[in-house]
Amino acid sequence: MSFIVYNKVDNHAIGVYDTELAAQNNTSPSDPTYIIVEYEWKETDYLVSIKMNADGVTLSNKFPGKTIEEQKSLIEIEDATKRLASQFAFKTEKIKMDSADYIRELKWKLTRARDNDLVNGNSDSTKEVLAEIDSIRSKSNAAEVALSALTTEEEVIAFDVKEQFN
Repeated sequence: MSFIVYNKVDNHAIGVYDTELAAQNNTSPSDPTYIIVEYEWKETDYLVSIKMNADGVTLSNKFPGKTIEEQKSLIEIEDATKRLASQFAFKTEKIKMDSADYIRELKWKLTRARDNDLVNGNSDSTKEVLAEIDSIRSKSNAAEVALSALTTEEEVIAFDVKEQFN
């Protein structure tokens, strides 16, 4: 039997020890972030593949029967997928924030246009500013569509949000 120190917050195993005492010496007993779990370590186990089961007290290898090299490869794929999703979320939020900023910057122009229209007895200036706002919204939507068409992390990282609004 082995003893694994598991980080409950980050959901990953951080160490394998021969004795429970050795595991305790590498954690703070008062820190609820870590749990020490007895586990039957196999030669084919890879520490990064060890995950907490739904019961919250036992561990298992999420890639049972795989070699260490296969597990490493599967972990790399998982990590790449998570990074890509994170980059998509970041860029999507950036598009939305920039769009909102550009629209917010036009508020003074909209106020001035309404004043001009009141004096001139028409709505030409207001329509013009509202068309600018609509253009920003359209560019924002087009940017999100362009972003969603990208397939690699490198493409998403290289995607220039500011350029989408020019």
